Formats: sequence, C-alpha cells, structure tokens
Amino acid sequence: MNYVQIVLITVISTFLASSIAYLFRHFLIVRIGHSLIEKFVAHLPQARNISGKWEAQFRKGEECYTETAQVSQLLGKVWGTIRLDKAPMRRYRIAGNIREGVLVASYEIKEPKEILDCGSFTLRLSPDGQSMYGCGSWTDDETTVPQGHEYTWTKPLYRGIDGLRIKKSPIHGKGVFANKQYSPQAKVADFDGYEVERGTRHSLTLEGRVIEGTGPLRFLNHSCNPNCYFERRTLVTNTAVGQGEELTINYLECETAGRPKHPFKCKCKCSNCLHKIG
Repeated sequence: MNYVQIVLITVISTFLASSIAYLFRHFLIVRIGHSLIEKFVAHLPQARNISGKWEAQFRKGEECYTETAQVSQLLGKVWGTIRLDKAPMRRYRIAGNIREGVLVASYEIKEPKEILDCGSFTLRLSPDGQSMYGCGSWTDDETTVPQGHEYTWTKPLYRGIDGLRIKKSPIHGKGVFANKQYSPQAKVADFDGYEVERGTRHSLTLEGRVIEGTGPLRFLNHSCNPNCYFERRTLVTNTAVGQGEELTINYLECETAGRPKHPFKCKCKCSNCLHKIG
C-alpha cells in the first residue's frame, strides 16, 4: 500500500467518523432526547405539561372566533403554532413560559406574512389540566390600538371519539378505525371543521358547504365499496362494521357535482375499484 492510498483511506475514515458522530448527536441526542425529557417531565409530581392540541376561543367586539393551537413544552419553555379557523386562514407562531400553571406567551403572524397581527396572552391552567383561561391583547391590521378580551383554551372533545381509533391505513396514510362494533345505520361521529372558500385535499363538501376537517374524521379514506356515508354532517354506517375495521366513505359523494378537484389513484383493492378517482 503506497503513501497516496494511506492518505486517501485516512481522509475517508475521518469523514465517515465525523458524519456518524454528527448523525448521532443530532438525531439521537437532540430528537430522541427531547422526546424522552418531555415525557419524563410530564409524569413528574405536580408537573404541568400542556403539550398537544387545544381549541381556543376569543371575542373581538361582537364576533366570536375559534382557533386551533398545537404546542410543545420542554421544562418551562412553551412554543408552537396557532391556526385561526376562519377564511382566509391565518397561522401564528407562539413562544412563552409556563410556571406554576400560568402560561405567559407572545405570538406573531406566520402566514400570510404581509399582514400585521401580533400580541400576547396570559392563561391559567385548570386543576384538571383540561382547560386554560385568561386574557389576550393584540395589534392587527384592523386595530391601531392594542385590544384585550377574554381568551380560553380547551382540550378538543369529539363526539364518538371513544369508538374511533386513528392509525396507519393500508389504503393511504392514516385512517379511521372502529374501536368497537357498529351495526348498520349506526351514527358514528360528526364531521367537525370550519367552512372554507375552496376545496383542499382534506376538505369535504357537506350540505353544500366546503368544510376543512379538524376532528378525527378528517383522516377518513376513500373506498369504491365504502362501509359509511354522511347524513348531513354525521357519519353513518351502511353495513355492519367490526372492531378494528377501517371506516371508509366514497369521496365522490362528498364533492361538488361528484368531481373531486384533486384526482388520485385509488388503493382500496375492492373488486369494483375504479383505480383512478377524478
């Protein structure tokens, strides 16, 4: 082995070693370590961990607005995003601290960037950990003087959620599975969401309105031989559904004029599968 080969092997070995060290440090220590610490802190005595999804509500003048907050917490630090459930939709970044059950945070507009909208809020966590209440203040493109109103967060409660389970689907991505047995014509749950002007890949057209789903039924997959359908905004079974079976609908029945705006390949594997929808 000559000198050039020795140098080349040394350089390659050094590069591989540094790459492995980088991956170990960032993927194992940072990501997995963060998750483990977060779970550990959540189970400490008297710990108040608010990580997860919250539904928020506040009043601006005579109007009442709803939001969906997705937050993470590590020790006393809190961060995440808030989505205003109204068209046109707005998204916000939040950052703050929670101490002794009191969350103090600020927010700023994330999308659309050209709009002025920022502020802060203070919320106290209820003893059962299922809600927070307090006040918020903000300045936006419609208000030149900061405004403050009552502001509350609550854990989302979906009707029928006890009978449903969200997990990986053989059809596509995540799916909705029965957590118990359903008889034919059984009412499963309501489709929760907010109205939007244009359809998306996850919206359904129900009662003549385009609804962007926020509840568990947003994970419903299409089947050319579905076992459920919508009666107004309530999911109803059209056959008996066993525990562990995936609940499906016919997307063509939930689109304007039966023509989906986002065509896709069907993977339901039914004998009468159309293979391509739209």
